[in-house]
Order: sequence, then structure tokens, then C-alpha cells
Amino acid sequence: MKKTLILAGLVGITFWMSCSGGNEPKQEVKADDGKADQELLAQAQGLFQALPTSAENPENPISEEKVKLGHYLYFDTRLSKTGNNSCNSCHNLATYGVDNEPTSKGDNGGRGGRNSPTTLNAALHLAQFWDGRAKDVEEQAGGPVLNPVEMALPSKKVCVDRLKAVKEYQNMFAAAFPNDKDPVTYDNMTKAIGAFERKLITPSRFDSYLKGDLTALNTEEKEGLKSFINAGCTACHSGALLGGDKFMKFGLVNDYHPLTGSSDKDHGKMDLTK
Repeated sequence: MKKTLILAGLVGITFWMSCSGGNEPKQEVKADDGKADQELLAQAQGLFQALPTSAENPENPISEEKVKLGHYLYFDTRLSKTGNNSCNSCHNLATYGVDNEPTSKGDNGGRGGRNSPTTLNAALHLAQFWDGRAKDVEEQAGGPVLNPVEMALPSKKVCVDRLKAVKEYQNMFAAAFPNDKDPVTYDNMTKAIGAFERKLITPSRFDSYLKGDLTALNTEEKEGLKSFINAGCTACHSGALLGGDKFMKFGLVNDYHPLTGSSDKDHGKMDLTK
């Protein structure tokens, strides 16, 4: 039986931690609970890491000017053929970097074959797209713009011509890439969007806990953490992202299709590697 190989990730816990109870009073730790709390923290610190402030890329150093330009581009519908879509259409930052659709609607109304993953914390993944066909967010940013189902621009030249026609973009590209004689390029567009996405990091109370704040999680959450570890969830879900650092078989025990009722067989990475 063939099993789909996909990028494993568990972003839900990060969002849950950042959105549920962020303003709750911190749980006081009793003196007699101190040893058990310290042991659980040490165990957690051996399995997980706190999120960094940004996802650095030596090949694309982050600058304020580059992030600002990437922010503008992320929301710009000029990057789609008829102006219906932007990056934010499928990766809506108002709804946790996703569009809450089974598959996303492209520029001409057609739908892609896979769900759009979140852009929040995505720059920390070992690869991009569910099948890992892009090495980083910079490479990923250039894909949908030219994809005929997604944003459907016919060529890189058409994209660059549109950007050069905007005086503000000419100035912003020049500021973001001051050493380039001709800064408005397709490659620089992907670098700017990538730099912006590398700042989309969502630290939560769990990160504070991993840094040593024992009061950041309440008693129920600590029990959940203990259960998560003891149940073996960490075999796939560990590190700073609780996933996103390896490819895993989807349907490890049984075929997933009878459970989802999906009509198409998605073979994941095998569709690329054969």
C-alpha cells in the first residue's frame, strides 16, 4: 500500500497557546510542586526549543527596507493575472496565515490540488510546500505567481514590468537592494517576500515556559504536556515548531482515504521523486 510522504507539522499548538488564555493569570507554583515542575521542564527542553525572533537566511539577510517591501508585495494583487489574488488571499494573516478552505481559489476561479499551509513560522521548516519541492520561502514565493491555476502571470517579465510601472516600488526596491543597478527583478521580489515571511514568527506562552518560566503554563496545560510526551507524540512533533523538520508517511497505520472520503490519491513527495 502506497503512503503519502508529507512535511510533518503541528502549528495548531503554537496558535492555541498564543490565542487561548494569553491574558490569563499565571498559575502559581506551590513549593512542593517545584521538583516535579523542574523535571517536566527539563524533559520539555530536551524535546522542544523556543521559537527565535526571526528565521534567518544567510543568502537573504533581513533588513527593515526589505521586510517593508515584502509586506507590500504580500498584499499586492498586481502579482496575479486579473488582479483577483495576492499572497494574502491564500495565506490570510488575519486568519492565522491560511484561508480556511479545503483548497484555494486561484486567479481564474480554479482550485489547486492541496490545502494552503500557513505562512506563520513556515520559514523555519526544512522545506516549503507539502511535498517539499521548494527549498525555502524565497523559492516558494516565486512559484504561485507563475502557476496557471494560482496567480497565473504568464512570465517573470510581465511581473517585473508591472512592478516597474509603480514609482513607489522603484523607490522601495532601490532602498531594499541598494547595491543593485537594476533592483526591480523577479529574484529580488521573491527575496523581499521571503524576508517578510521570515519575520512571521508567533512566540507564545509555551515559548516562555521553555525559556524557564514555570508559571507560563497552568496545571492543566502541564498535564497535557506530560501526556503529549508520554504518548509518544514527540516522535514526529518536536523541535521549535513541534514538527516541520522531517517528512513522514501520511497514513502510517492505515490508508487515510476511507477516513477523509477524498476522491483523489495524493502521493505527496512520490509525485516528484517517482
